[in-house]
Amino acid sequence: MDISINQGQVVEFLEGQRFICAQCIGKKGSRYHLLTHLGREMNLASSRFIYVSTQQISSEARERCLQELSEIYGHREALKEEVNIPELWELVRDEQELWSPKELADLAFSQEIGPDHVAALVRAVIEDHTYFKFREGMIKVQSPEAVDRILEQRAREAESLKRIARGSEWLEALWSDGPQREKAIKDLEDPLISFWISAIKDFCINQEDSEYASLVRGLFSQARLTATSAPFDTLIRAGIWHEDENLELARYGIESVFPEAVLQEAESLALSPIDLQREKREDLTDLNTFTIDGPESLDLDDALSIRECAEGWELGVHITDIGLQIGQDSPLFSEAVHRATTIYLPTQKVSMLPEILSHEAWSLKVGEERRALSFFVRLDDRGNILARRIVRSVIRVHERLTYEDAEARIPEGQAFHSLYRLCTVLKAKRIENGALPLPIPELVIQIDGSGNIEISLSQPGPARFLVAECMILANSVAAQFLREQDIPALYRSQPPPREVIISGDEMDLIANFRQRRLISKGSLGTEPEMHHGLGLNAYTTITSPLRRGLDLLMQQQITSVLIHGRPVYTKRDLNRLAIYLQQGLNAAAAVRQARTRYWLLKYIKGLGDRTLDAWILDIGPRRVLAVLSDFLLPIELPIRPGESYYPDQKVKVVVKKVYPRENVLKLDWSD
Repeated sequence: MDISINQGQVVEFLEGQRFICAQCIGKKGSRYHLLTHLGREMNLASSRFIYVSTQQISSEARERCLQELSEIYGHREALKEEVNIPELWELVRDEQELWSPKELADLAFSQEIGPDHVAALVRAVIEDHTYFKFREGMIKVQSPEAVDRILEQRAREAESLKRIARGSEWLEALWSDGPQREKAIKDLEDPLISFWISAIKDFCINQEDSEYASLVRGLFSQARLTATSAPFDTLIRAGIWHEDENLELARYGIESVFPEAVLQEAESLALSPIDLQREKREDLTDLNTFTIDGPESLDLDDALSIRECAEGWELGVHITDIGLQIGQDSPLFSEAVHRATTIYLPTQKVSMLPEILSHEAWSLKVGEERRALSFFVRLDDRGNILARRIVRSVIRVHERLTYEDAEARIPEGQAFHSLYRLCTVLKAKRIENGALPLPIPELVIQIDGSGNIEISLSQPGPARFLVAECMILANSVAAQFLREQDIPALYRSQPPPREVIISGDEMDLIANFRQRRLISKGSLGTEPEMHHGLGLNAYTTITSPLRRGLDLLMQQQITSVLIHGRPVYTKRDLNRLAIYLQQGLNAAAAVRQARTRYWLLKYIKGLGDRTLDAWILDIGPRRVLAVLSDFLLPIELPIRPGESYYPDQKVKVVVKKVYPRENVLKLDWSD
């Protein structure tokens, strides 16, 4: 949780399996300085807090603070015993899936509730972990199927001794050589061994949150396999997983395969013909439209057009129109909202929509008629918007261009030069309005069929810039339309940076990297607020409905207004859907970050003792924060006595330890 906590405020967190009450007594950097009910002082990030109470402890006397904290802790423990988790689950199981702790506390207690009741409810939910799941401040109601599965598993735990004996025997055989190991691999079909395989998988994926955690730890302890990586390595040795297995997808409940009901709906929609008259679409099939994407891209959801007009130019951004073809109560819609985005990883892609739609029927393929939502913007040569309109259309893409193709047409004297110049002017106007583009190279990781890793930094070229600026323009036009028509919408906003240390047109990598650390976190909400990073008064996204759930929702809102004069969703609907979108986006970001770091560490491990270049970003009392130049990866280095350091200093470092699976990277100064 990313919140502000006042001095004296009471918070709660988990340490091991124990709940700890603490008083905030200050803040050090990004961490809060706490006094716990056990009398310890410690620094902790707010992301560790499971509950932040409105209670305040005003006393400055340490003993009095400890007494109040102990009383609060004891009161919450007593209240926790009053919570009947199974009864509460029966009460809400057929209602909504996500609840706030306060909402459930209102139902769990008969008396008027306060902060201690809410904290007690959270404790009860976390301790039980059968009927509810607590994650990121919200409580998810487990399905009856999930509850039955957990209860059945607990009943089977009575047979754990027998299982552990058989499992320990199997592990010993598997980790030996020769015939014993061969027999252990053949025993994978044995029901007891099959149970252990499932349990070890779950433990590797969910770690201490796994319902099998204690069983698996006991098994490996008895088998005297004490290495942290032993469970994962066992599945590799058994041929079930490979060393680069992506556990993050399973950890966040992300399925790469779509449910059968979703696939059936997608197949039906893929056959839906276009009827210009019935759908009242504008025929733009003769308009010269083109796509610009990477050569490997298949989910083409945006095309461009540009033509000269009396006042200047008419820029068209044409987005594949899929919104109202997907029913709001359909399996496909539910799946798209929960996935929230397409996830691009170094070795795979997890699509938001089935590929029969995103790669085929709804992709803007050359020569194929496609439904579109077309955004036309008339601009003068100074980038001033003279007029804008949004129409439902049918287009036929004339050309599919790669970024390299487009860049070859940008030089002066060619049509693309005018489009590129307009985009440059639009960017300059946004910078005047406070935008900070921060052109930092993208880390590109490629793994070939033999597992060889290539890593490079890719600076966006002119064509990528051109496309990005056109999409920003279309998204801002969509936001203005939604705001002016008072249509309920979800807007992206961003507060101003904590500090501005560069100009918006800064190109120096180190300066931009330093500025990025000062950028405020963006948010998603129903009010149109300033997006300081883009320099726009209102902003949403609509240009990638094949790949982003937010874009799909906003397309549905605009299309419904154009057809029926009314939106699909109320503000309340959007607030509800935003919860699922944000959860999906958070999970996708966590998976991308984890997998990028894994492959990066694996690559660095393969470099051996090679000296690496870095620059110093910040100097602390005990550690130096630096950045590896070739990977833009922040690292920590120890401060050496007698040495002096300064920001942006170029340094040389060497790798001391790197364990990609355990996310361990330790470096030191090169002598």
